[in-house]
Amino acid sequence: MVPKFVKVMPRDYKRVLKAIQQAIEDGLTGDDALSAAFEQNARDVARIAGS
Repeated sequence: MVPKFVKVMPRDYKRVLKAIQQAIEDGLTGDDALSAAFEQNARDVARIAGS
């Protein structure tokens, strides 16, 4: 039954996780990485367009 399970994730959350990972790779840590990810997601055109 396990292969039949599907992970469902909101698009905004997925974008933020990706942005956090990118911020960490760029050398940011902790709250700085979270803030950078939040700002990037807030300006994301895909989020504004609703897709």
